[in-house]
Amino acid sequence: MTAYGSAIQERKLSKNGALEPSAVLGEPLGQKTNAIRWLQKKVMEKAGDLPKDFESLSEWEMFRDRMKDSLPRTIGIPEFPLLGESLVRARFQVGSETVCERVDVYVDDDYAIPAFVFLPSKPPESQMPGLVWNPGWPEDKWKPAYQAFAVRMAEQGFVVLVLDHAPFGETSPMKDKADMGMSLLMGMGDVLGVSQLGLRAAETMRAGEYLRARADVDGSRVAVSGLCQGGMDTWLTAALDERFCAAAPLCAATTFEIHMVEMASYFANADSSPFPFGILSVCDIQHLHAAIAPRPLLVRANLGDQWWPVSGFSEVERLTRQVYRLYEAEDQVDFRAEVHEHNLTGPFADALESFLLRYV
Repeated sequence: MTAYGSAIQERKLSKNGALEPSAVLGEPLGQKTNAIRWLQKKVMEKAGDLPKDFESLSEWEMFRDRMKDSLPRTIGIPEFPLLGESLVRARFQVGSETVCERVDVYVDDDYAIPAFVFLPSKPPESQMPGLVWNPGWPEDKWKPAYQAFAVRMAEQGFVVLVLDHAPFGETSPMKDKADMGMSLLMGMGDVLGVSQLGLRAAETMRAGEYLRARADVDGSRVAVSGLCQGGMDTWLTAALDERFCAAAPLCAATTFEIHMVEMASYFANADSSPFPFGILSVCDIQHLHAAIAPRPLLVRANLGDQWWPVSGFSEVERLTRQVYRLYEAEDQVDFRAEVHEHNLTGPFADALESFLLRYV
């Protein structure tokens, strides 16, 4: 008997000969040809295999150390050579109290990360705290809200670096960076084994290295923050690079499981850049937030961001708080959702400013 015939035998016939639903098959026959639904089930299986709770600090740290060791290879985070001399193209006054430097942050002899660095016009005699700010998708260092916040913090004694992540800003020449630029970047990255989020993580780490190497920056007081995909850069790099003293991912808190299982019913991202290959073999987003412990952590969600399903927000908070409690550091965590525009303005900017002034 064919597979189809076997399926028919598992269902009851009504009096008129029509097939009636049966719980035996689990899902309607039409779903058996749905590749998206098939992959969703695989996602649920992978996510289900990951640990949900940690009863002791040693149990957590054993998992965290394995995660930090295997994740860079799994998702393709490239290794850059040692930091070399970074070119300062220009230095100019912004307003009355801030200077902006146009910097090419050294990666290797063939590439440098374009960035703006904002700092006080009259720096104090002591070294200053620093912040790496990660723009979201498909944003860059020219976004006015990001520049305005950088000036705001420079006026309070911070050195703030806002970078262009590939393929945005000055990192690619084509006009259609979000489509053609992303396709070229991800295609070449895939054949090299470098995911787009992995490359962004390496760029963020290099930006942190650059700030820590500056004579006017206190290397022990460099924080990292970002919004949307920039928030992903934040929780990923802060989890892997303990040299960042504090982290504030904004509008980037859910789980990959919820992304794939719930969000697919109403929305699909413009490209696959936020989803590095193989990550569920190692961890989910909540584990990366937890790996920032016990350093100060600010997390903000935006209820209007349908591409960051809030169903996963509570799981990120639950596990993160559990791990911070193991360090007796739950007072270092601040989770909240807001109803606001998707931007570094209003309650997001205010919360980040307060967080930086308190902890950095």
